Amino acid sequence: MTRCVIYARVSTKEQASEGYSIDAQLKACRELCERDGLQVVHEFVEAESAGKAGRTRFAEMCVYFAAHADVRLVVAHKLDRLTRNFSDSIKLEELGVADRFVVSDFPEGPAGILARDVNLAVAKHYVNNLREEVKKGMAEKVAQGGWPHKAPLGYRNDKEARTLVVDPVNAAFVAHAFKRYASGLYSLTSLTDELYSMGLRSKGGRKVYRSNIDKILKNPVYCGQIRWKGERYAGNHEPLVSQALFDTVQEAFVPNRTKNNPQKRTYVLRDFLYCAECGAKITASTHKGHIYYHCTHGKGDCSQRSYIGEDRLMGEVAEVLERIAITPDFVEALVEEARVRENAAQGAAEHDRGTLDAALAHNGVRASALLDNLLDGVVSREAYAGKVTELDRERGTLERRVSALAERPSDLSAQVGALARKGAGAAMDFGVADDTTKRKVLAGVLWNLHVEDGHIGSYQWKGPLGFLERSAEGAPIHEWWAILDLNQ
Repeated sequence: MTRCVIYARVSTKEQASEGYSIDAQLKACRELCERDGLQVVHEFVEAESAGKAGRTRFAEMCVYFAAHADVRLVVAHKLDRLTRNFSDSIKLEELGVADRFVVSDFPEGPAGILARDVNLAVAKHYVNNLREEVKKGMAEKVAQGGWPHKAPLGYRNDKEARTLVVDPVNAAFVAHAFKRYASGLYSLTSLTDELYSMGLRSKGGRKVYRSNIDKILKNPVYCGQIRWKGERYAGNHEPLVSQALFDTVQEAFVPNRTKNNPQKRTYVLRDFLYCAECGAKITASTHKGHIYYHCTHGKGDCSQRSYIGEDRLMGEVAEVLERIAITPDFVEALVEEARVRENAAQGAAEHDRGTLDAALAHNGVRASALLDNLLDGVVSREAYAGKVTELDRERGTLERRVSALAERPSDLSAQVGALARKGAGAAMDFGVADDTTKRKVLAGVLWNLHVEDGHIGSYQWKGPLGFLERSAEGAPIHEWWAILDLNQ
């Protein structure tokens, strides 16, 4: 008896198609082998597209042929189940392997070879055309606000609506990550550890690593946008964070965007300074052992031509940092006031939760009574449909309010303490640290320092640090308790 192998394949799109299931293919191939007296010595089952070379089970089959010189026949349901590319077809020919098909088998001789090659060309054309149609379909889907990929953390795929829906479990973790990083109090490493301790896990139950948190914080899908082929489109899914919060987080990454670029020398203020006139970056260079900063003129004409000594700018930065250098007594006062507010807020939240739970229970009672009235014929189907929709909307609103309560921060005093101590120590750390640490200090507290006529004219504090700022005379610029509202 002629020895042969059977090869059966499905692709993702065709798995459910009638006549193409693995079981149906194997049954038909076995019947052909039994009818024609072929001895089946192995069966290979594939679940990959035949449009590209390199399929796993197909490659294993070729290895099997190379090791078994007495087996030189493969049986498949039809040609496009075996291959849709010329590369794999040639590989089988080089191995001296013939083929038989249950459907549209080809006769031996030149006419059969020609018919086979024509059918293979048609199959390859089908794959290429399908690929282009899929690309067009995905592009159109994105243009209409749909999501073309697997849902990112915090969302789930809605296959019917072909969009994203909020994952009630992980969405809160994502929103928390954005708020934390925007505060300027957390590094990616500390944020990753905190999320893990709070219970965030990957689908495999493992820790979501720092690199993934970095990607999450830079993904515009969370503020309602879809990034596709270098462009951004408005999505029709519900954002998890506001555009303002997303922009704040992106700004927190800006000072570090050249961190992986090798540099011969560390310039403390490079990446933090901008020209107040034209908006271009202020760069640094060394001349005769001295460091100078100057406008790059990267955005057009600019009258700022002077070279500014680093010592002058470093002194002005130190003066800026001194404006948030508060005393330990003031730090403790802030923490204590935050603790009082935290306790009051917790009591109010518990009261609100009780009220919402009671409202949800009442909503359930009304829905149950409405159903009883429908079954008893007291209300019509039309009246029932209208009223149940109203109750569903009410229940949805109540549930969202409950979720919002759960997302309220419960560690206000700890955050206020960390923020106040960070501000209090920034000036001291900057004054005694090495150049690399100085850059880290600046990255944590300041950004958008604008230079005009050789002096720092304006700057912005990271997160709520600005509430700690004092005037040149030492008086608080803001009401001292304003810092307590950083998480409200």
